[in-house]
Formats: sequence, C-alpha cells, structure tokens
Amino acid sequence: MTTGDLPGLARLRPDDHFMILSETDASPMHVGALLLFDAVPAGFAETIRRQVSERLPATPLLARLVEAPEGYDSDVWADVAACDLDYHLTRVSQPLDPVALRAAVADLSMERLDLARAPFRGFVFDALPGGAGAVYLKVHHAVADGIGFQEILRRLSDAEPPPPPRPADAALPDAETWRAAADARFAALAPEAAAHSAQRREALAALDALKQDPASARARTPVLKMSGPTSPQRSLATVSLPLARVKAVAAALGGTINDIFLAIAATAIRETLLEIGDLPETPVVVNSARSYRRPEHGAFGNRIVALHPHVATHLADPVERLRAIQASMALERARTHLDEAMLGAPEKPNGARDRRAKFAERTADGGRLLPGNVTLSNVPGPAEALSFAGLTLAANYPVPIIGSGRFLNITSRRSGAMLDMGVMSDASRLPDARPIGARVAAALDLYEGLALG
Repeated sequence: MTTGDLPGLARLRPDDHFMILSETDASPMHVGALLLFDAVPAGFAETIRRQVSERLPATPLLARLVEAPEGYDSDVWADVAACDLDYHLTRVSQPLDPVALRAAVADLSMERLDLARAPFRGFVFDALPGGAGAVYLKVHHAVADGIGFQEILRRLSDAEPPPPPRPADAALPDAETWRAAADARFAALAPEAAAHSAQRREALAALDALKQDPASARARTPVLKMSGPTSPQRSLATVSLPLARVKAVAAALGGTINDIFLAIAATAIRETLLEIGDLPETPVVVNSARSYRRPEHGAFGNRIVALHPHVATHLADPVERLRAIQASMALERARTHLDEAMLGAPEKPNGARDRRAKFAERTADGGRLLPGNVTLSNVPGPAEALSFAGLTLAANYPVPIIGSGRFLNITSRRSGAMLDMGVMSDASRLPDARPIGARVAAALDLYEGLALG
C-alpha cells in the first residue's frame, strides 16, 4: 500500500470510511465466508495457519487503522510486516454438528473487529462429523466489498504462489509532517473536488426529477412488525443450489440468474411473512448493490452502488412476481449512473472529523441508515472451486451481515457448479433461519416447475 506522499500508508476513502462509521454492536460491518472441506487431514488448523501466513502479504490484510491527527486528513491503513496469528486464526476444537457449526458462526459474526489490529479474523473448525473441516473468515467491510473479498480468498488459496514476506511495518509521520502532506494533497485535489461537486449537483437535480415522475418513483419501505432497531442476535442457515438448474429456469422464463435469485428469495420472504401474519399490502423493499468496479479502481475497497428495488411480495402469482421484480430492477439500474456520480468524492480538510460527528448521531437510535426491510445480494464467485493447501473447497457460503434497521439478509455466491447461499436472520424476530433456507430451495422447485413443466 502507498499514498505516494506517505509511504506504506493508504488513505481510507470516504466511501470506505462509511463502513466503519455505520457499524454498531448490533450491526458489525464484515464480509465473510464459511468455507467447508469434505475431508481434512490431521493438523488441519496448522495447515490453514501456514497457508494464510504465507499468503497474507499478497492481500490488504496486513495493515492496521491509524486515525489522522484531529481528523484533519483521511484515516489510513498502515502496513504491518506480520500479525499475531494466535489471535487472528483461532482453532475451535469442540465437536460441532452442522446446526451447531452454523450457530457458532452466527455468534462469531457478531464480534466486532479491532481495527488497531489487522482487519480480519479466522476460525478453524477441525472436529466436524465425518472428518470434515471448516474455516470461517471475516474481513472488515472497509477493506473490501463482496467482490474484493472473493479476491482476498483467491489470493489466500493455491491460485498463486506465496509472495515474498513484507520486510517491516510502515513508519508513521509526525503530526506536522502528516498535516503538510495533507495540505499538499488537498491542493492537488482541488480541481477534482470542484468537478465532483458540480457532477454531484447535476446528479441530485436529475434524481429530484426522477422523484417527481410517478413512473420512476421508488417503492416506499413498508413498516412491518419485523421493523425497528436490529438486535445483536443472529441465526444462520445455508443453502446450495445447482447453478445449471438456476440458469435453465432463467432461460426458460426470460430472465437472468439474478432475476431468479431475487424471485426465489422474495417467495421465501413472502411465505415467511404470511406465516407470521406480517405480510404488508405494499411490497417489501430490499437493500442490494451493483458493482461499478473498473480496472483503474484496483481490487479492494468498496465500489458499489446501492439498489433498492421492491420484490413484489404483495403478488401471489409467482410469474407476475418475477415480472414485477424485473421491472423494479430495471428502474433501479436506470438510475445507478446518477447514484454512482454521487460516490467517489475526494477527501476534504476535516472530512474524517465531520463524518464521525455526523454518523454518531445517525447510528445512535439503531434505525435504518438506508431504505429496505431486508438485504438480498448476488455476488460473483469463482467458476472453479478454490483449493487451500491442496484441499478443495466443498462450499463457499456467504456469512451475511444485517444492516441497522433490517431483519434478514440472503446472499448468494457462485462456487464452482453451485450457488452457495447464506441466510442470516435477526434471531429476536426470526429465531431460526433454516425454514427460510428451505423455502428458498422450494421456491426454485416452484419456478422450475412453471418454467420447464
């Protein structure tokens, strides 16, 4: 990492800083995965430790967060030569069946990361039934979005040889040197900042015009019994669906893989809300995202635009529901270039200080920071299964987070020939996520029957 003027330090972009500032004890901001291996050798925990240790220098994980003096400049990720793997990779040796494993991971997902240390933790489970093993890895969302997290996994895998070790920790400048470097950078960024400000004003005007047009208006997030501040309790379930089946259904019904993912998730949500008597007359709105990452952005950080489509839970007919979801997504995609224009603002003097003050107020009551009752995400994953120290992954399940004010997250990720899904619920509202996972799988059967007869 480098900023040029501060060697070994990478300034935190305002869009990435959001992931730290929006974090609460009830909504930790991690990107994570439960990696399953069908059979592991004796010494599995040490094997994984060695694999990770050798490959960490190829990732952005060998760093710690350092706040700029008085919040005048951006905070920075400061390179470190090594981290304490006794802390960052913990062996969990007690026998756990599949249900207990997921319950343990749900609990571990609620532990916030200490960003004064390297921004990740891993937990190695080596006493699973049938000689299986697992690793739960979580990385702070300020480091990487879902696509960046998959690149971290790839770099930790056998895909590339280990890089050279990192020689030393980055040296931190004194406050006077740091401020001088910041002032020089702000001066150099002035034309870019002015251009972005003008771009933002134009985008806001265009978004205001869209709001006045009933044909392009967003659905309002309905208030449910499930609504309200998110609790710190979680339940995790996992689902694996054959990608070939999802592709066949999508082709037959004139949609995409993402359309079918949203439709089957919406069906599971509708049936769950019906069962508990909480289905609103207006459709449930989701918080989702679209990646706008381009080569010049690099592999890490957050390059995502928020999407807030509705998922037509008010419609009983499955095909009508699919078509309404497609229409809602089309409206969302049509405005993403405007939302993207709002992102990527250059840092300004005292920006970090001002953001901290603003978000302290916004997160105080635990309410929603963004629209949406639930989160649905379909994140790209590897076409071929990854291997670690010669051990091939059997599954690469997302371990989703639940943002403030929501009660459910269903995230899908390709893993070889499968779509591996993680279903995370706020257990104070939906105590067991497994029925939702079962409904997701049944919803694919439903759409497959409609599509293929």
